[in-house]
Amino acid sequence: MKRGSIFLAFMVFCLVAMAQTIEEGKQLLRYGRLIKAEDLFEKLVAANPNDPEANYWLGQLYLNDIPIKMKEAEALYAKALVSTNQNPLILVGMGHVEMLQKKNAAAKERFEQAIAATKNKKNKNFGDAQVLEAIGIANAMGDSQTGEIDYALEKLAQAGQLDPKNPHVNIAAAMIHLKRGGEYGGQAKREFENAIEKNPNYGRPYWRIGKIFETQRNTEMFLQYYNQAVEKDPKFAPAYLSLYEYYQNRDVNKAKEYLDKFIANNDPDRETDIFQADYLFRAGKYQESIEKTKAIEAGLKPDESFPKIYKYYAYNYDRLGDSVKARDNMETFMQKSDPAELKGDDFADMAGFYLKFPGMEEKADAQIEKALVLDTAQENQIKYMQSLANAYAKQGKPQGYYKWLARMDKVIPTKTATNYFYLADAAYKAGDYQASAEIAGRYVVAFPEQVQGYSLQRRAAVAADSDTTLGTAIPAIDQYIGFMMRDVPSNKGRILENHSYKFYYYLIKSREYDKAVQSAKDILAIDPENAYGKQALAEAERLFKAKAEGKIQ
Repeated sequence: MKRGSIFLAFMVFCLVAMAQTIEEGKQLLRYGRLIKAEDLFEKLVAANPNDPEANYWLGQLYLNDIPIKMKEAEALYAKALVSTNQNPLILVGMGHVEMLQKKNAAAKERFEQAIAATKNKKNKNFGDAQVLEAIGIANAMGDSQTGEIDYALEKLAQAGQLDPKNPHVNIAAAMIHLKRGGEYGGQAKREFENAIEKNPNYGRPYWRIGKIFETQRNTEMFLQYYNQAVEKDPKFAPAYLSLYEYYQNRDVNKAKEYLDKFIANNDPDRETDIFQADYLFRAGKYQESIEKTKAIEAGLKPDESFPKIYKYYAYNYDRLGDSVKARDNMETFMQKSDPAELKGDDFADMAGFYLKFPGMEEKADAQIEKALVLDTAQENQIKYMQSLANAYAKQGKPQGYYKWLARMDKVIPTKTATNYFYLADAAYKAGDYQASAEIAGRYVVAFPEQVQGYSLQRRAAVAADSDTTLGTAIPAIDQYIGFMMRDVPSNKGRILENHSYKFYYYLIKSREYDKAVQSAKDILAIDPENAYGKQALAEAERLFKAKAEGKIQ
């Protein structure tokens, strides 16, 4: 073979090997193996700084860690624009950065420039499928205010026409639909299903459909899809993590099985380590969880920040009864975390820790207010308010307990009898008897066949008229008696007690002797031999007669 032919064959071999290596890196990225993927692409770029694909995918790895590595991605693409003579893929990468920076006009200009550069006789209408897919991915990332939805979907549809077997085009389109809001979940699901048709053994679309069902609280369906993801694609780690998170508070042994599989199919790092600390905490092995967290902290670089360690210190010290260390570590976690990374649950946890200390009620309330602003999902807001109400109850602070149950009452869409019961009871224990009676009255209207509403209403009304001078409890007592008359034998004692209350009020407080006579007769109608009833009737009739004769006022 001639030397030139040998050299050409060698170059072809190198190019094939490079392409396979890039595909390997893309596979690692898609499976969440970000550490290995980043290491691989950094080596490829170091070996050939002018390679556009290696530069593009390394930038995508950096953009998976925004905002921390946003500037690294921007610098990488800026340098690659020069070294690759404005390669179309790098143009899209830089446009991706600008899109995340909310520079939509500049980003779109780069996208269009990339498309124009890839149009040729074969693809005179759309350009290159890979470039179009990259544009779709750029618009799919970020929050709901990032990207141009219709433009991105158009480019992904064109990419699908040019590369009809590529499932990642459909996955990107599905992610864009999800950004549009929950009402587009059906369209997103169809795109994920299209991806499954193209590659039935790829776990991501199954997992993503499971995520849709999880937001809908459809446990049966999301577990079905998470399990399908790992059955079809046993190396797809994110689905194992979702299964772990579902079982972590339900079945700690089953959760451990999924955690082990997640770790086995992921790159070991501080994140996988913290999940192990989480498992130990869930398993009640608090000291072991602390030791694991300390080991993670010891492995951090001097300038490396990993605030999650403080949260797990807080959780474990709380369970071990050290409220001071729990509070202080949770405060450190909140202070050191990127505000964009904090969740409503974090503020709710902080509130609970504050509430264990006298005088910190305002701080606790402020944390829940932040959670409510951060997370507007009704279900989660109810959870946060309930958590603080429970914390107040646990600390023996009925006013705080009632305050947050009352706030929660305003957002609960469909109230159950239990909701009414606890709220009325909380108002009573907080000393707000008028509110308790009003809530119990709503309970009676909503659930007229349940005795608790009537009894709660009666209890609060009686407490509101503590010296029985106003008689404002009488209507509630009458309602309570009316309900109990449905089963006199079972309720005889309570019926007599409430008629006696009425008799006392009419005889002593209001001096409405005719009504006192009727109340005494009501007692005897239930129990004809009742000694108190007989005495009451005699006294009431005596006073009624005396008043009629003008002997008393």
